[in-house]
Amino acid sequence: MSEPLVIVGNGMAAARLVDELVKTSLGRYAIAVIGEEPRLAYNRVLLSSVLAGEIASPDIELKPAHWWRDRGVTLKYGCRATEIDVGRNELKIAGDESIEFSRLVLATGSTPLRLNVPGAELSGVHTFRDSRDVDLLLSLAARRRPVVVVGGGLLGLEAAYGLAKAGTPVTLLHLMDRLMERQLDAPAADLLKTLVERKGIKVLLNANTARIYGQRHVEGVELADGRKIEADAVVFAAGIRPNIALAREAGIAVNRGVVVDDHLQTSASNIFALGECAEHRGICYGLVEPAYEQANVLARHLAAREAAYQGSVVATNLKVSGVSVFSAGDFMGAEGSESILLSDLKRGAYKKLVIADGKLVGAVLIGETADALWYLEMIRNRRPVASIRKDMMFGRSLTQAAKAA
Repeated sequence: MSEPLVIVGNGMAAARLVDELVKTSLGRYAIAVIGEEPRLAYNRVLLSSVLAGEIASPDIELKPAHWWRDRGVTLKYGCRATEIDVGRNELKIAGDESIEFSRLVLATGSTPLRLNVPGAELSGVHTFRDSRDVDLLLSLAARRRPVVVVGGGLLGLEAAYGLAKAGTPVTLLHLMDRLMERQLDAPAADLLKTLVERKGIKVLLNANTARIYGQRHVEGVELADGRKIEADAVVFAAGIRPNIALAREAGIAVNRGVVVDDHLQTSASNIFALGECAEHRGICYGLVEPAYEQANVLARHLAAREAAYQGSVVATNLKVSGVSVFSAGDFMGAEGSESILLSDLKRGAYKKLVIADGKLVGAVLIGETADALWYLEMIRNRRPVASIRKDMMFGRSLTQAAKAA
C-alpha cells in the first residue's frame, strides 16, 4: 500500500518535486498537493508578462490538469492548510478537514513585504506576488492613472514594466543607490536603469518612502526628503518573507525560514521543506533554480537514494523589464580576483567576468545573455579557463572556434 505523502503549497517548487517523485519513487507514495491559490501551479516568473499583455494567464500553467490526474496525484487547490499535528501526523485544512500523512513537505513559498509606513492601509495600496495580484493590477492598469511602484529589485522592476507596457504612467522608487543591488554591480545597474527608463518608467534612486497620503484612497507618496509623487495607486514590491507560520505554530524549528538539513529535513523527522520557505545552512534563496535543485535532492532522498543538498550557486537569468539580465556567483569580485569587462552602452550591452585562481567565479551580463548558461556551467564546474581566457568574453561559439584553429 502506498504511503501518503502530502505537499503543502502548489507553486513551482511543489510541481517540480512531484515531477521528480513520480520518476523516482515508483508508486511508493500516494501524493496529495494542497494549494491555497485557486488554480493549477503556474510559472510565477511570467506574471509580469501576463500583466504586460504579452501572454494569457492560462498559458503560464506548468502542467495541465490531466498531467496530475494521469500520475495519480490528488490536487486540492483553493484550500488553506491551517495546522500541522506533528504527533498525529495530520494536516488540518480550513473547513475542519484533516489529511493523514507519513511524509509532509512544506513548499509554502513567501509572502510579499508591505512597508510599515503611514497610509499603507489606504485603498489603492497593492502588492505584486501572485496571479490574484495580477488580476487586481490589470484592472488598475485599465484606468491609465499614475502608479508608484516601491522596490527596485526583481519584483518591483517586473511590476513597473508590466504596468507601463499596459499603458500606465509609472514611477519606480528604490531605497538603494542602484537597481537590483543584490544581483548587479554598479555599471550594470546604471545601464539597466537607462534601458528601463527608455521604456517610459521614471526611476528614482535613494528614494525613502516616508508615507502614503490621501483621505480614504491613495493620492500620492511622500519621500523622506519631502518630495511628493502624485499617484492613484501604490504597489509594494520591495521584497518577500518566507512563509513559515504553519511550521512555527507546529513547533518546527524556524529562523528566517524553515530550518532544513542537507536532506531538506526539518526538526521533525518526517517533515521536509524546500523552495522559498526553506532555510539551508543559514540561507533562504528565494529563487527558482535552487528550489528545483532542492526538489531533485528531496525526491531522491524520499526514494531512499543517496542524495544531499550542498547549497546552490546563486544565479539570475531573466528578462527584467524587457531587458535580458544574468548574474551568477561572486560577480563583485573578492580580494585577489580580477575582472574582464566589455561595455557597449550604445548597444545596451555589458559583460563582466570575474576570475580567481584561474577559474571563472562570477559573471554579470546585460543585454546580450545568449552565453549565460555556458558561463554558469563554468562557474559551477570550476574548471581552469587559462586556455580560453583571451576569447571567453566573446562567447562560447567564438571561443570554441578559436580553440579549434
